[in-house]
Amino acid sequence: MNNKSHLTPVHPGEVLKDELEEIGMTQTALANHIGVLPKTVNEICRGKRGISADMAMKLSKALGGRPQFWLNLQNNWELSQLDDAAFEGIERVGSDLPRYER
Repeated sequence: MNNKSHLTPVHPGEVLKDELEEIGMTQTALANHIGVLPKTVNEICRGKRGISADMAMKLSKALGGRPQFWLNLQNNWELSQLDDAAFEGIERVGSDLPRYER
């Protein structure tokens, strides 16, 4: 994206992988603890799978914090992967109306 921020977004799996290393927990142990397949946690840690609302809740219950943390990481990652140029042809609905920012 063209909007630059101070921090480069990272896939939430990188954060999860670091968190697991910090607390000395394996991906398999986390998977068993939260009731998902080890493959699911592994795919998240490798950046092959995203964080759903359900997974965000499970991670926040198991590791502490809020589910919004995981969802924000996922949203920021997804937005960072988009190319603004791919959306250049889309005009604002009612573009003749005054603009306001939400």
